[in-house]
Amino acid sequence: METDGIRLSGLHPKFLHSNSTSHTWPFSAVAELIDNAYDPDVNAKQIWIDQTDFKDNICLTFTDNGNGMNQDKLYKMLSFGFSDKVAVHGHVPIGLYGNGFKSGSMRLGKDAIVFTKNESGMHVGMLSQTYLEKINVEKVLVPIISFNKQKQLVQKPDLDANVKAITTYSLMNSETELLAELEAIPGRKGTRIIIWNLKRDKRGYPDFNFKHDEYDIRIPEKNSDQKRGNKKQETVDYVAPDNEYSLRAYCSILYLKPRIQIILRKQKVKTQLVDKNLAYIEKDVYKPQFLAPKTINITFGYNCRNKEHYGVMMYHKNRLIKAYEKVGCQSKANNKGVGVVGVVECNFLNPIHNKQDFEHTDEYRLTMDALGVKLNDYWNTMQERKGKKSDPQSPLEEQNSPDQTWVQCNSCLKWRKVPDGVKISEDDAWDCSMNTDPRFRDCSVPEEPGANDDPVTHCTYEKTPKKRRSERVKQMAADKPPSPRTPRNGETQPSVSSGQRDLEPNQSQETDSNKRDISELEEPENNVDSVHSTNEKTHKRRRSEQVKQTAADKPPSPRTPRNGETQPSVSSGQRDLEPNQSQETNSNKRDISELEEPENNVDSDHSTNEKTHKKRKSERLQQMTADIPPIPCTPQSKEMQPSLSSGQRDLEPDRNQETDINKRFTVPLTDLQRSFCS
Repeated sequence: METDGIRLSGLHPKFLHSNSTSHTWPFSAVAELIDNAYDPDVNAKQIWIDQTDFKDNICLTFTDNGNGMNQDKLYKMLSFGFSDKVAVHGHVPIGLYGNGFKSGSMRLGKDAIVFTKNESGMHVGMLSQTYLEKINVEKVLVPIISFNKQKQLVQKPDLDANVKAITTYSLMNSETELLAELEAIPGRKGTRIIIWNLKRDKRGYPDFNFKHDEYDIRIPEKNSDQKRGNKKQETVDYVAPDNEYSLRAYCSILYLKPRIQIILRKQKVKTQLVDKNLAYIEKDVYKPQFLAPKTINITFGYNCRNKEHYGVMMYHKNRLIKAYEKVGCQSKANNKGVGVVGVVECNFLNPIHNKQDFEHTDEYRLTMDALGVKLNDYWNTMQERKGKKSDPQSPLEEQNSPDQTWVQCNSCLKWRKVPDGVKISEDDAWDCSMNTDPRFRDCSVPEEPGANDDPVTHCTYEKTPKKRRSERVKQMAADKPPSPRTPRNGETQPSVSSGQRDLEPNQSQETDSNKRDISELEEPENNVDSVHSTNEKTHKRRRSEQVKQTAADKPPSPRTPRNGETQPSVSSGQRDLEPNQSQETNSNKRDISELEEPENNVDSDHSTNEKTHKKRKSERLQQMTADIPPIPCTPQSKEMQPSLSSGQRDLEPDRNQETDINKRFTVPLTDLQRSFCS
């Protein structure tokens, strides 16, 4: 490629090591190599992972029966940033950046050699830090050679240099040894990776323990700091899940819907449908606004194998990103949420470089909060069903098997449901012909309903806490006694202690027979001008409130009765007031504080300004009279008022009165206000 004199960026060999440090957990590096075999461009059905000794070197080998690679594709695999993977028949690739093999292989060991074959021939390529250090170069060189179908080297100008580099600095020092490794690939297509000079920690201990279990690869206890455990979430009784230190356990949950068989150290890993390998399964729906109108299904259930392994399993494009992530009540230092497992596929989030976490964006934080809330709902509902809220440490342990049992066919890799009670051991070579259901005994038959669940649009269970809160609110409303209300115009409120006669229409009264006299008097009807505009009413209301506040703060002053007006003693009977006469009395404390305006000071035919002035004076009078308890007075009429103990006469029509029949008779004020405001 012509660069017009512009220099190309270089890549120093030390980058191979620095790039590998993104994998702080060794199993994440192993997962990168499994992903390459799983992706649709390779589409392997099986991958074999093993440990072998080759010329006194401990090696890790990864062999698959996928599509293999040609020379150009092998070169891109050994280079950085090349990624042209696309989805095939709904099989979405996991690889994104074209960096998985480089970071993963160099994390496991210093040197790696790749053998691959397909219809185009057989090819060998090497990525070796030892080789680059020995030749002392400042660029990353990747020697590649090819064999034809007759197992002969393909002649090229640079063939000798590439053959010499591979046979000198790899574990295979001859063409025969190279061909032997190509023959180790089963079938006519596939890829085999050998990694040696395996990494050790700073104390010299190897990353892996191959001796503890001959069918497993484990992280030794001495390297426990390399476990995946989320230490910030660990509680006092925290028990690390098996997948943190056992490669077999990790591979069993690596994919949400496994489409590849993993044979670890000559024994098949019993993969599982994680979201179906639970007890008391229920589904919930997450509806984030940033994804509207899309929804996310969440599956909840109990881990019926080991209640100590619990949390949310978060997948991205079928690949496990975060395992047993504690959310909601599980993240606190208590035993709530123990045993509950949530499963969610978060294709809308972005995984970070090593595929062991998500980018901590706003969407991620909202999702984690929502998962916590929904897990709490499930936990509370299950505890309510169980009826043992006082013992949260024993969550539904009576069911030791999942709701359904699913097994994968060795031939077609389809998942089949088997009846309850049928035990399938890890050593059994199960295929569709062994199915007890005759409808699904052939590999050509599609998977039965349930293996590929259709998305749900709503929660599949009634959340007990919400239901209980609703019932509690209804019960409280039913148990609450009705609160007394203020009668409307035209309504009557009978006295508690004695019978009262029905009030005439257009009369309004407020009574309190137990505590106090009437606090406020109603405004006479003729003081309200219903024709006023909204603005005028607003201004009047504001002025009225100001006057009321001023009057309320001002102490009442005693007055001297006017000529012709008498003030009887408290003990004497009271006569009914004649029309056009109004008085305010107080038999207990003081005389009336202020006199109303005389009749001749108000002209009902005045202009709007005069009406406004009249209105303000009336409201001021009302406030002042409301603050002064009434005292009995002797009306000028000859008709006497009976004592309080006797029956009361009917109120005259068109009068507005406030009464307290338990204490005293209140002088009607309608005529009083009408006489001064008309």
